Amino acid sequence: MQRTRPALLVAIALFSLAPLARAQHPMPPAGRPLHVRIADADVVAVATIGTIDEGRIEVRDANVLRGTAPKNFAIKRSPAQPPPFVTGVPAVLLLRGARPPYVLVDEPREVIVPSDAVTAQRWSEALRALFDAGDDPEKLLHTYLLWLDGDDETLREAAGAAFADPRAPFLPLGAEDAVERARAAIDPRRATANRRISALLAATHPAGADALLAGVPGPAEDPQVVATALRATPTAPRESREAALLRALANDQPEVRRAALLSAPLLWNDAVAAKVAEIAKSDPDAGVRAEANDATSRGGMK
Repeated sequence: MQRTRPALLVAIALFSLAPLARAQHPMPPAGRPLHVRIADADVVAVATIGTIDEGRIEVRDANVLRGTAPKNFAIKRSPAQPPPFVTGVPAVLLLRGARPPYVLVDEPREVIVPSDAVTAQRWSEALRALFDAGDDPEKLLHTYLLWLDGDDETLREAAGAAFADPRAPFLPLGAEDAVERARAAIDPRRATANRRISALLAATHPAGADALLAGVPGPAEDPQVVATALRATPTAPRESREAALLRALANDQPEVRRAALLSAPLLWNDAVAAKVAEIAKSDPDAGVRAEANDATSRGGMK
């Protein structure tokens, strides 16, 4: 069995999750991976934002982590695309230039603004770990996984952006990492973004896809994890996908049943058709009943 190609995985996942977007929190927005942006930077620092003028931002108390820069310096500010800086707050600065005023590498949506001094220090330590990983795919992978599994939301978002890149050198995952991600995806103690990203990562290897399908729907299941398990594992045995689908169709949560109904036409057989018909007739949720009727129409066309 071949591994699922990362680009195909992302395309399938986005398609499967789109109908749920209005009802569920979205995946973290994907900017350019941080290690790619760092490669474009001459200076990397964590500093406090000072005075902000029309075309210039003063920076003070810089902790320069890579490159050479003074403790206090200026960066250019584009009035057309200003970064989301506020005087007195810390910021992670990826900069181009041999001397001040530097130019930001990041686009405004990519700028990292830690919430406080403690988080800024955490980012300093995280960046050093990323520097140590260099361009080693295995080290990069496990650095980002530590961020994904941690409790800092900004680091988790950075990990999510790296994992969303179809060109990432560490994708697809190996069997051991993929199975571990499947366990994370069905763990209700994990943050929502962690579980959703973990489901996508699990599906990049057949062993992870099998483990993910075997575990859904788990306790306090996330509908998007269910959707990913059913739609982003096309190389998994059909029997495993059908069994997971039938379990999800019988789940207590209306949104889990709805996620399953979106995938039902892809796995249509007599057992699925009978369960969908039952839902269309007697499900207590009117929206789920409507979705079941739609699934019946689409499944009957196969």
